[in-house]
Amino acid sequence: MSPPPSRPLALGEVFAETIHRYGERLWAALALGAVYSVALAAAAIVHPALYYVVAAVMLVAAYGVATRLVTGDSFAEAWAQVAVRVPILGVLALVVGLPFALAGSFLLLLVFGAFWLGLTGFAVPVAVVEAPEDGRGWLPTVSYALERTLALARTEYLHAVGVTAALLLVNVLLGVILQLALVGFADNTARAGSVIAQCVLAPFFFLGLSVLYFDQRARLVTAAAGASPENGRGT
Repeated sequence: MSPPPSRPLALGEVFAETIHRYGERLWAALALGAVYSVALAAAAIVHPALYYVVAAVMLVAAYGVATRLVTGDSFAEAWAQVAVRVPILGVLALVVGLPFALAGSFLLLLVFGAFWLGLTGFAVPVAVVEAPEDGRGWLPTVSYALERTLALARTEYLHAVGVTAALLLVNVLLGVILQLALVGFADNTARAGSVIAQCVLAPFFFLGLSVLYFDQRARLVTAAAGASPENGRGT
C-alpha cells in the first residue's frame, strides 16, 4: 500500500492517482460504492425529504471512509474510524453535505457543488485523519476542521474547484451512460441501473476528493516553505 501523495499534483496526476487507488483498493472501493448507492436509493423510495438527509450524511461518511482507505485502513477499520467521529461528522453533514445535496440540477451541482466542496469539503478528511485527539470534545474538533478547510482551500482554491468539478462531471456523465447501457442491454429498471452505476462510480468520486485533499495539503506545505524567512533571505 503506497502512502498518500506528499507533493502537489496536476489535474491529470490527481486522476491517475485516483485510478491507482481505486485499483489498489478495488473490493473496498466497490463495497463503499454499494453502501453509498443503496442507502441513497432506499431513502429516495421512503420519502424525498429523507433522501436529502441521507445524501448529506452519506456524503461526509463516504468521503471520510475513502480518505481512511487512501491512508491504508481496511474497509472495516475505515468505517470504525468514521463511526467514532459521528458527532463531528454529523455537524459536517449539515455544513458540508446538506448544501451540496440540495443542489438540484446538473448545472447547479456542477458549479455550486464544485465551489462548495472546494471550500468546505476538506473539513471531512481533516476530521478523520488530521484533527488532534486531545480530548477537547467534538465542538473544538469541528471548529478546527472548519478552520483547516479554509486554510487548505485558500492555498489553491481554483485548483480545488477545478478538480472537484472534473470529478463531478465524470460521475454524472459516465453515470448516465452506464445507467442507459444497463437499462437497455441488461433489462434493469432505471432505478436499479442508477444504483449499479453509482456502485462503480461513487468510489472514484470520493477517492478523487481524498487524493485532492492530500494534494492541497502538500500545496499548503510547499507554500509555507516558500514563504519561510530562510527562503526570503537575499531577496
